[in-house]
Amino acid sequence: MLTEKDKQWLTEHYPNLLVESDNKVVGEVSFTATHNKDSGRFLEIGLDTVDGVGGLRLSGTFQITITARTITPHSRLPALTIEGVETISDRHINQSDLSACLCNPLEEDEYLEPEFDFQRFFKELVMPFLYGQLYYSQEGHWPWFDYAHGGLGTIEAFSRNPTPEKANECIQRISQEIQLWKIVKPLLLQREDIKGHTLCPCPKHDHLRRCHPIALDGLRLLRNAVREHFIQLP
Repeated sequence: MLTEKDKQWLTEHYPNLLVESDNKVVGEVSFTATHNKDSGRFLEIGLDTVDGVGGLRLSGTFQITITARTITPHSRLPALTIEGVETISDRHINQSDLSACLCNPLEEDEYLEPEFDFQRFFKELVMPFLYGQLYYSQEGHWPWFDYAHGGLGTIEAFSRNPTPEKANECIQRISQEIQLWKIVKPLLLQREDIKGHTLCPCPKHDHLRRCHPIALDGLRLLRNAVREHFIQLP
């Protein structure tokens, strides 16, 4: 997980984080950061940082652990766990192992290929996630758009990268959620387009266009991919 350059970088920028091995980091992170909801920009603020982002500036300290995963049913990225944070799904904590949901699985290739980039992973996923916890504690919701939980979020993520390869990966993942797949599979096989008044697969069962409109976009694109590329459904 860590190269020698990564270890040196951590020592210089986060001296209270202890590198226990090439595959484990433990310790305390103290930081100040800001996020501008209008521009979508996030910035960690150091002593010499010029804040050109604006937005809501928050400061906090977290005790964290980052470990390489040996089992990857939910994510191939290293697992981030945080002490003292309420382990609820609305805080984007995976309920199976209480690790952080840092990004959707369909987006992980960006950090894993051609090889894992720890510094980018830390700056673009870990630090914004910690800021998000501070924001949630203050405002009661996530600071930026957050995908729905589980397979519905995977469908939303597909809408942003609707390639044939991602279509196959999306189908593979959502087909493992039995209740969701019972609803989604017939939609992907139907001849007509998926209508906005189709009931949402989430527990609210409202119309998709009102409940999860990005999932509606994803389902339409996924149905098109199934038809255009003759994808076999499980």
